[in-house]
Amino acid sequence: MSASNSTFNYLRNTDTTSYDDSISQGALFARYEINFTPSFSLNLGLRQDFNSLANGSFTSPSIGAKLALTDSTTLQANYIRNFRAPTLFNLYARGSTFVGNPNLRPENGDSYDIGIDQKLWNFGLLRVTYFSNTISDLIAYNFAVPVATYENIGLVRTTGIEAALNVQLAKNVYAFVNYTLNDPRILKSVNSAEVDKELRFAGADSLNLGISYETPQGLYAGILMHSLGSYPINNTNTESLSGYTTFYFKTRITLSDNLVFTGSVDNILNQRYQLFPGYPDAGRVFQVGLNATF
Repeated sequence: MSASNSTFNYLRNTDTTSYDDSISQGALFARYEINFTPSFSLNLGLRQDFNSLANGSFTSPSIGAKLALTDSTTLQANYIRNFRAPTLFNLYARGSTFVGNPNLRPENGDSYDIGIDQKLWNFGLLRVTYFSNTISDLIAYNFAVPVATYENIGLVRTTGIEAALNVQLAKNVYAFVNYTLNDPRILKSVNSAEVDKELRFAGADSLNLGISYETPQGLYAGILMHSLGSYPINNTNTESLSGYTTFYFKTRITLSDNLVFTGSVDNILNQRYQLFPGYPDAGRVFQVGLNATF
């Protein structure tokens, strides 16, 4: 993989290269599924990553199990040993206010989840999942230093619960709600003041819900809501951004077999908020489009 990025300043007639480099990478993956009984199955996986970076080769096993307790209730559990190498942008990017970090180490860690799927007669599905991800050398953006850059954080464990409910209210009328409770904690860091604190920008709880009308003929219209809780903007948790709630409208109309009209209004109430300090959102956004296939 190779990538380059440059910025041309027409006023000064200068061309500045942010990064221009390459990384060779690849992977092999195998998966085997065993059905012990009609109600119990097990899957085994193995992934081997190859990367030209130092410590860039990694073996990641995984295992998952599914048990149907009844026709309507299913338990699931999964484990994976994970790995992520830094990107070229992480390593070599360079701009007026940020630089890459060529000394970044790959992330590695362990992730598991356990959950239950409950069918609600013939009109809905409830899914609840507990998850835990423990990552060593987590790659995170740090804008709090004099020149913003990426850094490795010693050890971070994220635990939480995801709950989702999907139901059919009437013919062609559907509704959903999902909620994520998220708690990322720094367990090890070169800065002792960060230990046991929440990882910046990562700990916001989120709530999504919506109702839609959809027909087999390709007509779709939906009203959606997205709500995000507050979250810290530094790893010592001394500053934070408040949460926000936004509403959206989306539609899709099939005009013919090969022509589809799409439209949306994002942030209907023109809610003002910031995802990062000093970078406000775009406000209300209208979009329309035509998708044609030939």
